[in-house]
Amino acid sequence: MNATVVTSTAAEPLPFNAAPWEAADAGLGLREPAPAASQALPISMRRRRGFTPSMADPRASVSLRDDDGVLRWNYEPPAAQVLRGRSRRAGWFGFGEVLQRFEYEDIGPNRIAQSLVALDARLTPQQGLRQWVDGALVPAPAPQLDGAQPTLLLVHGTFSNSDMWFDQLGATPAGQALLAQWKQVYGARIFAFDHATLSVAPWLNALDLHRALRGIAGPLDVVCHSRGGLVASWLLRLAPVRVRQVVFVGSPLGGTSLASPYRLRAALDMLANIANALSLAGQAASTVFPLAAGAAGLAKVLGKTLQLGSALPLADAAVALVPGLASQQRVTDNAETRALFGDRWLVQPQFAVVTADFEPNLDAPAWKFWTRFRNPGLQLASLGADIVFPGANDLVVDTDAMSFFGQPAQGEPQVLSLGKTATTFHTNYFRDAAVLKFMAGLSPPG
Repeated sequence: MNATVVTSTAAEPLPFNAAPWEAADAGLGLREPAPAASQALPISMRRRRGFTPSMADPRASVSLRDDDGVLRWNYEPPAAQVLRGRSRRAGWFGFGEVLQRFEYEDIGPNRIAQSLVALDARLTPQQGLRQWVDGALVPAPAPQLDGAQPTLLLVHGTFSNSDMWFDQLGATPAGQALLAQWKQVYGARIFAFDHATLSVAPWLNALDLHRALRGIAGPLDVVCHSRGGLVASWLLRLAPVRVRQVVFVGSPLGGTSLASPYRLRAALDMLANIANALSLAGQAASTVFPLAAGAAGLAKVLGKTLQLGSALPLADAAVALVPGLASQQRVTDNAETRALFGDRWLVQPQFAVVTADFEPNLDAPAWKFWTRFRNPGLQLASLGADIVFPGANDLVVDTDAMSFFGQPAQGEPQVLSLGKTATTFHTNYFRDAAVLKFMAGLSPPG
């Protein structure tokens, strides 16, 4: 779909592409239909000047708005609450013109847990162990594999599922060659672990993974992306599994600034801007969809609790409502990070790490927002609330966190650093020829 430019309050209209958000709506069911019969409002409200029947709609909404060239999420309470004046007292405001809106039944704090489970079910619909058989992933809940032949395990990241591995690797000749190499080395013993990434913490995913792997004998090699690296790390920390090599690609081993509590509002805005910029640049839908769907899904679930578009301060406790994010907080008092690296892991395999520092082309209009979210040299107070990353990152994970193995370190990894790059970012590592060559050249211990 071609990008459409929508008139905004900015000096120059913000280029905006509706395609990622329509795809997110189709995949997650972000919009919900209005009830057949709206609840009747008191006659005193219906008699107010300017009242229209649409004001009786009980649904809330989140919308993307153009705030002087930056996309912002804005939560709008049900119209009946606006009539009662509650939104003004709470500090909600609208900025710029609405570019995209999703209406839905309001979600309060008491429903966040169940809403996150439902969101995970949409983002990762086939949870559990799956096996790569004849070019397709098929459920493999309790495999029984004997012998000394090695097994390959793939572990995906946040907002994603295991289909991403084969979508990404199948998109380039180098990726196809790596798949062929894997098939030659591992035969039919190629598995992928689909796990909920928001409603549960990585160490709980690791316990489920350990249970799923009980019937697999022989050595295990692991390739993990993003949050999947935390799942794999907790597996090594807690279970005596026969892992001989782990490859961490863009993994937040030391956490990510995107999950810091006081940055959560800005992080959701930032993800929306990233998805928009990547889609306008013609990036593949498979690299854009996880970012757009994750941002939109969380904006819907957390809109009321975070008071998106509100002048009120954000409580640190808000991020704790999302266990999968809380585990990734890049803060000094993250108890899960301390526990993960507090002792030597039960298993000490060979480690390999892939890192990147993405630097977009700031001359492109869609990337002008970037300095608002990542500019460590700019200390203007007006931008302080926007800045998400204090340093190098791949759009989602701080670069130096990708090779963090504790103090003292668990081991000395083999590292591929892509350095500054304008082409490789968090969701397209497996389209990068250098990454694929590095992975193809790794020789696990015999």
